[in-house]
Amino acid sequence: MRKLVVCALGITTLLLALPATGSAGLLTTGSASYCDEAEQPFQPWGDNAYYILVPGGSFETGTPRWALSGGAEIVAGNEPFRVEGADDSRSLRIPAGGSATSPLVCFAFGDWHMRFFTKNAGTRLSSLEVDIIVPSLIGVLSVLDGGNVRADGTWDPSPKVSALVSNVGGLAGTTRAVAFRFKSSMGASFQIDDVYLDPFKSH
Repeated sequence: MRKLVVCALGITTLLLALPATGSAGLLTTGSASYCDEAEQPFQPWGDNAYYILVPGGSFETGTPRWALSGGAEIVAGNEPFRVEGADDSRSLRIPAGGSATSPLVCFAFGDWHMRFFTKNAGTRLSSLEVDIIVPSLIGVLSVLDGGNVRADGTWDPSPKVSALVSNVGGLAGTTRAVAFRFKSSMGASFQIDDVYLDPFKSH
């Protein structure tokens, strides 16, 4: 796993060619140590899979920064379950037309999925679009559709957002590192917090 993170670091200079997006700047990689910190944050909701926190996915002070645009910002107010810690106090708000992109995160072959906590502060029928961004070793980005997430006005775990790793790993020259982009549609306004990835085929 650590080798995968080192591989991802090798493409960081290529990603510097991308335009900056808002206060958080460019796609970057997080610390390699997070790969060893598997936990079961969704066990109270019947999901026994082991997850790792996506770099910066708690949105607390001192965590790796996300690339923000269109008015997306880190705000006061944490998901009420506080699965990452009793002292957590912040989350990410993505208004209509806004987007937020995570740092790169490593994965392994097998079926994987991502989950997070979210609430909808916009219109009831609006949705949050999730894209899976796959950088290649030559700097080309492929974007896979992760689907749309709906939520109501209270904090809840999201459905599983997934893609077969064969779809990702089969792309020529990929690094086995991905980033996640969240976009609010017009009329939407979402808050998200504690973004996790289950990178292994564990169940």
